[in-house]
Amino acid sequence: SLLCFGIGLIGLVAFFFIERAMGAEALLPLRLFTIKTVGVSSIASVILGMGMFGGLASLPLYLQIVKGATPTMAGLMLLPMTLGMMSGSIVSGQMISRTGRYRQFPIIGCGLLVISLFGFHYVAADTPLWQTMILMLFFGLGLGFNMQPLTLAVQNAVSPRDIGVATSSATFTRQIGGTLGVAVFLSVLFSAVPSRIAAAFVKVAPTPEFQAALKHPVSPTGNNQANTDFINSLQHAQSGGGSGGALNPLSDSSFIQQLDPRLAKPFLIGFSQAMDLVFLLGSGVMVIAFIVVWFLPHVELRSGSAYESRGKSDAAEAADAKAVAEAEAIPL
Repeated sequence: SLLCFGIGLIGLVAFFFIERAMGAEALLPLRLFTIKTVGVSSIASVILGMGMFGGLASLPLYLQIVKGATPTMAGLMLLPMTLGMMSGSIVSGQMISRTGRYRQFPIIGCGLLVISLFGFHYVAADTPLWQTMILMLFFGLGLGFNMQPLTLAVQNAVSPRDIGVATSSATFTRQIGGTLGVAVFLSVLFSAVPSRIAAAFVKVAPTPEFQAALKHPVSPTGNNQANTDFINSLQHAQSGGGSGGALNPLSDSSFIQQLDPRLAKPFLIGFSQAMDLVFLLGSGVMVIAFIVVWFLPHVELRSGSAYESRGKSDAAEAADAKAVAEAEAIPL
């Protein structure tokens, strides 16, 4: 992931210099970013993309590994977040169309993202799923309050002729943030998992429940082969022969759901604690976004459609050009 991050960063720098050299013919004209609204919105979109895609990549892993959900069920469990995104977009759109003011929604949305990600930091292996889903709902609301209003701000800040490229720039910056977020957050997650699981083993292994499970394991699936392999691997590790494949949930986490719940507990605790670190990092990133959106200026929304404004602008330019041509044609 870090290698991909480095390659992506080099590509982004190269893209910047190429676009700068192309000038007016660039796919993404850099002159747009000199407009304060576009510049602030772009920075906020990068940071929000990090939080959005980082959360979308991390939450399903928690649901599958810790809660034992299948990939399909994990996707369905994310429905509260989808509902929050839809509700946030609809409510913000309706309020903006009535009041003509959009600046407060990114601020409120970033606040919700900070609170929800910080709340995810306290989600443990035994946290009830309904509590996690409440946080998902607020996380989705925060995203819904940000994505469309920021796009609208960018579209409204540029001339009608540049609305298309301004919209694509908003999506582009969000995708950049998503790429960075997935690379950084997952790198942090999988770097922290081994140490967190090892620490959980130190605490859980001496307990009577864990020791009893080592002697008389019970598989929830009725197949004790996973328990046997795990116990043999644990004994092999304790004798100094290495950890063995069964102790590495990063290579294959499916064995965790086949273990006796008492034996699986250190894995679940360790992975959830590694997730806590990721969400704490995410909440810190969203604090930066919260600060950035305070610098978003408010620009009055256009009263007519972009096509109407562009038509009037083109007509005025044509009239000016005709007047200049007629003035030059008058003989002295």
